[in-house]
Amino acid sequence: YHIQHLSDDLVTLKIARHTPCSLCIDCFGLHPPSDIQILRDDHPPENSLTDLAQYGSDEEDNGITYLRHCRCGHGPQQHGANEAELGKDEYSRRANLALRMDQHLEVLGKLLDFTYSDAELSALR
Repeated sequence: YHIQHLSDDLVTLKIARHTPCSLCIDCFGLHPPSDIQILRDDHPPENSLTDLAQYGSDEEDNGITYLRHCRCGHGPQQHGANEAELGKDEYSRRANLALRMDQHLEVLGKLLDFTYSDAELSALR
């Protein structure tokens, strides 16, 4: 993936996943609540209309809903994904770094494992 090919919501999530919550001591990156099933964009559920009400109406044009809140209760903006606060250059830098981290996770088969960490990810953070 290239950042310019991703939706704004997806870029926001990528940044938030790899950035500690600014309001919590023990939240090291946006992660889904335990009752949410995470799916890859390229592997939609067989019946994508199941339980859409639980996600609200904020959907992307492609019908995909993205995680809006972390298990800690805070949103992506509290996890370092606030372009208005960061400025365009810093936001873009974080987006590119988050994409690189996701690519590393992809190679390891750990993209959907929100608890996984290793020396390379720690160094990039």
